[in-house]
Amino acid sequence: MNIKALLFCLLLVNMSFAQKLSHLDGTVNISLEDETIDATYTLSNLPVDTQTLSFRLNEYIKVKSIELNGDRIASSKVPQNCNDCLIYTVLVGCEVVITPESTLTIETEGKFKNFDKPKSAKRYKGELVYSNGVLRATNADKWYPEIVNKSSNVSDYMNPFNYTYAITANCTDCESIYLGKGKPQPSGTTFTNDQVEGDLILLAGNLKYTTGKYANYINVPQDKIPALEATFEKTRGFLQDITQVTSDSKVVYAQVSSPVYGNEASYNTIINTSQNVDVAKIDDAIGEGEAYYYLSDAFKPETQLDRMLLQSLAKYVKLRYLKKYSTNQYNTLNSFIESKTTNTENRLASNQNELNALLISPEQFKILENEIGEAEMNTFISNIFQNLKVGKLSMQAFTDSFDQIQLANKSERFAQLEKNLLTQFELRATIPEAREVLTEY
Repeated sequence: MNIKALLFCLLLVNMSFAQKLSHLDGTVNISLEDETIDATYTLSNLPVDTQTLSFRLNEYIKVKSIELNGDRIASSKVPQNCNDCLIYTVLVGCEVVITPESTLTIETEGKFKNFDKPKSAKRYKGELVYSNGVLRATNADKWYPEIVNKSSNVSDYMNPFNYTYAITANCTDCESIYLGKGKPQPSGTTFTNDQVEGDLILLAGNLKYTTGKYANYINVPQDKIPALEATFEKTRGFLQDITQVTSDSKVVYAQVSSPVYGNEASYNTIINTSQNVDVAKIDDAIGEGEAYYYLSDAFKPETQLDRMLLQSLAKYVKLRYLKKYSTNQYNTLNSFIESKTTNTENRLASNQNELNALLISPEQFKILENEIGEAEMNTFISNIFQNLKVGKLSMQAFTDSFDQIQLANKSERFAQLEKNLLTQFELRATIPEAREVLTEY
């Protein structure tokens, strides 16, 4: 497929993702003593034009009421395909249609448990975890209503639903609260974000915040920060070298020790729940977590397609980072990816319309790297970032960079890969009936 022939699709791609951002207003009331979390949320700019809408919520957080445009409505709830949560489906009459202009108000009341003792972890059944003076609630906990995408047949991992938000968090017996990004704030603070960046992490309780040069820290002992700073300095330098762009953004590393395992990395927050800080074990999380946050801050994605390209690049950048700084992790991960390349190449040759979990999978990057060589791959990745830097949109930046690949003879395999990668952009624009191919990496 000729790259230039596809640039006409660029306008259609970006128009398809240009809808107004969905927004979450909320008030959350937390009591550590009573072990309760109650909230009222109002969702606006809903991405629907239908008579049904579903959302996920932790099964220990109950829905008290749901209102559509101020009128109370009923809902059904099922645990299907929802680990430790329930899926609520809003039920409206035939004469009522949920539109993007509708507002949905959800009032909830929830309980969480104190899991301070190691034996208490055996009692864990999916509740929000309160341990060592800190309540933690991550995206995996579904502590706020998460809309279930029904606009396409693709999975939520492939097409995640995130909000802009303005959430006021109250907790009279908390030292401070951390929500989404930034630094912990006192009770009564309204946390806001006017960009759709990723999942929301909530920490409440005794939070000691330390500002570092390369990252910021919550509840990390002072004597452990230098080792973490050295690691973040290493990743920051690597990202600056590969992108040729400087970013002032810093991720937050939170040490939230708990007998209930729950390590998680969102777009800008790394949660470590093990008893001790272990730099060697977190290199992988830092490599990808900071890479995506760094790229998002540097290149300001405006559409879902922009975010998906940066997500794919962050995966590949992580692989390159591990190759340079963590040989053992790289060898393990690269062996896994290489084992998948045969199936990937078979799919490339089949010409079937298949959506990858990522816009560009690690296997596809590796196939391209094997085809053009590491030196030319370095130039290709650098060109993508340079094209983004001068303001080109995602598809144009990618196709122009492909045009810049210097090969004496471009093989049939190269042409097939080029065609498949560009097809992924087209599929994301139209959301067709295509078979999912989930990427495990």
